[in-house]
Amino acid sequence: MKTTRYLLLAGVALPLLAASAPSIAASGPALSDDRPIVLAQSDEDRGRGGDRPERAQRAEKPERAERPERAERPERAEKPERAERNDAADERRQQRAQEQQERREQRVQEKREAAPERREAAQEKRDDAREDRQKAIREQRQDAQQDDKRKDAQEKREQDRKDAVKDKSDTAQDKRDERLKELREKRQDDRKDAVEDRKDAAKDKKDTAEDRREDRLKELREKRQDDRKDAAEDRKDAAKDKKDTVEDRREDRLKELREKRQDDRKDAAEDRRDDRRDAAKDRRDDRREEGRTADQKQRIERLQDRIRDERRDASRDKDRMNDRIDRLRDQRKERRDGDRVVITEGDRTIIREGGRTIIRRDEGARFRIGARDWREERRGDERVRISVRPDGSEVYTYVDDDGRLLRRTRRYRGEEYVLIDNRPRGGGAIGAFIDLGLPPPRISIPREEYIVDADTASYDDIETAFAAPPVERVERRYTLDEIRTNPPLRDRVRSVDLDSVTFDTGSWDVRDDQITKLENVGLAMEDAVKKDPKTIFLIEGHTDAVGSDDDNLSLSDRRAEAVAEVLTKYFDVPAENLTTQGYGEQYLKVKTDGPEERNRRVTVRNITPLLQTSQAN
Repeated sequence: MKTTRYLLLAGVALPLLAASAPSIAASGPALSDDRPIVLAQSDEDRGRGGDRPERAQRAEKPERAERPERAERPERAEKPERAERNDAADERRQQRAQEQQERREQRVQEKREAAPERREAAQEKRDDAREDRQKAIREQRQDAQQDDKRKDAQEKREQDRKDAVKDKSDTAQDKRDERLKELREKRQDDRKDAVEDRKDAAKDKKDTAEDRREDRLKELREKRQDDRKDAAEDRKDAAKDKKDTVEDRREDRLKELREKRQDDRKDAAEDRRDDRRDAAKDRRDDRREEGRTADQKQRIERLQDRIRDERRDASRDKDRMNDRIDRLRDQRKERRDGDRVVITEGDRTIIREGGRTIIRRDEGARFRIGARDWREERRGDERVRISVRPDGSEVYTYVDDDGRLLRRTRRYRGEEYVLIDNRPRGGGAIGAFIDLGLPPPRISIPREEYIVDADTASYDDIETAFAAPPVERVERRYTLDEIRTNPPLRDRVRSVDLDSVTFDTGSWDVRDDQITKLENVGLAMEDAVKKDPKTIFLIEGHTDAVGSDDDNLSLSDRRAEAVAEVLTKYFDVPAENLTTQGYGEQYLKVKTDGPEERNRRVTVRNITPLLQTSQAN
């Protein structure tokens, strides 16, 4: 390595000396032309100690730091083959250097002989040569550095490989040592555990026997204590029960006495109310007897005779009524006509449309009561039902194909007059619901005069209510359908509520004990018709909220018809002067969803001032 570096330095220095030789020769007269110029010395002339001082003074590269656990690595010996190659290279370099020196001397001689004008060109060439040499020197230095780096890297890899092998060997040995150590420790621990387990087993066995003995003794002591406590508690409970029994008996006795006293008070209060009610009833009956005429007394006697006669056939009528109740729902048939739902139920039709419901019926059966003759004829698009009354008068009822009433007239002794004209005004279409949009009337009279309670009112009060004009002025006359379907219009006339006439739940039969409650109402209606044969009464039927809407609607309509039949049968109120309509649970008198007798009622109105009439053709 050192020899190579010296040769490289000589190759760089010789051209510089050759280029500066002419100037040196010219400026140095002491030098002789015959004396040779020594440009460089070889290693043989200078010896091994002839190196440059700065090279000799440069310290050798320090060796790597030794690991404490590893042995010192010996220095590598230089291979013989590499030394031989270096010597041959040195000889070739020296030979080339000599040849270059000779050529340079020849060029120097030529330049010396050449003209001075070429000196500048030579100087330029020297500069170029100097730059080339400097570049070559830098490249050679770089190559030398790369060689050193490669050698150092190779040495490092080799050392790392050796270290890895040694570390691997050391690691394997360490693992074996650790494994052996663990096995020994485990064996010792297992032996210790076995000894401890045997000791614990013996101790547990001993402790178990002692624990069992102690537990048994403890249980016996606790059982004895519990038995003593239970005996004490039983004695206390027995004493307490005895005391409680005495107190309970005393409280029960006091409770019974209080309840008996309350019941006695209630009974006394009820007896007083009954006495007052009976006294009031007796006073009303006395007033009725005092206010009745001889004719009214005769009619009351005839009414009582009729009721006694009708009781003979009561069982047969009751069986017939029960049979109709059982078959009521089975008779219904439903069909749809657009938005309208039509339910037929024997002689009745329930119509639902636009959230409203109404019921229609065929009133032909009611006109046969007390009639000498009854027949039906066809006249064009209308059907005419003719009923001959006992006095010889004839009642003509005109209906369409659906059984809807069109008009009703009476003929007597050659005179005919219209009772009801239900044809739409101006020949308009006939509909089930006619909404007039009327507001509720303003009531300026006392309520007991506006809604008369038939149970407490006298005959004169009822007669006054039927004969009174509307509570509010009526703009025009209306059809029967308009009156039936518009509550504000009906409310413009006074009403008589038959709250005393009650019905059993699910029944429309008027019991015999209820007929006498119609006495004042029936007499007042009979007298009103005698005064004005064209008087028309609307009998409304109402139910409570128990049951379905269809059942209640049908039941209320049948109740209104049953009252109308009683009025015709027992009070001689002509059938043609009555019309009925059921409203179901739409107008409850007492707002409740449960059964209520006051909601199962009948209301009577004189609608003659509201009704449309015309002269018969």
